[in-house]
Amino acid sequence: MQRFSLFYTQEWYVGLHVWQKELVRTSLELYAREERMKSGFADYSFLVFPMAKAYEGFLKQYLLDLGFITQEVYMDKRFRIGRSLNPDINPSHRDDQWVYGKIQQLCGESLGRELWNTWLECRNQVFHYFPDNQKKLSLAQSGQCLEMMANAMEHAVACQLSAQR
Repeated sequence: MQRFSLFYTQEWYVGLHVWQKELVRTSLELYAREERMKSGFADYSFLVFPMAKAYEGFLKQYLLDLGFITQEVYMDKRFRIGRSLNPDINPSHRDDQWVYGKIQQLCGESLGRELWNTWLECRNQVFHYFPDNQKKLSLAQSGQCLEMMANAMEHAVACQLSAQR
């Protein structure tokens, strides 16, 4: 848990809604418990799920705060973060909900890629079942995902703050 204790003081965490903070704490506490117990599970994806849910909420709020999506889109159950952040969307399918280009323009290619790669590796590939790819996370890999999400949110907030100046 000590490894992640700085998360609680970072701006991205402070700005989360209460229930999103609970999700982050759940992931961190589960990770600390598994680190102590050394249960030896074949897959530690369950440690990542709560924080990945918080990451999704963070991204939606982030896009709303930047004005990249409307309140209506934010509330829409059909709005998909993965599609909106995907840099590989065919140009003919890019609509007002495709925000990768806007993030790239405001914050640079590296943040756009970081948000996308974090989504892909720590949310999409962890949550979904692919018959040809049994994505299992070791305890160490789950910790790396927690750090990857925290770093992505930290960098996103830094960009947002510098854009507001």
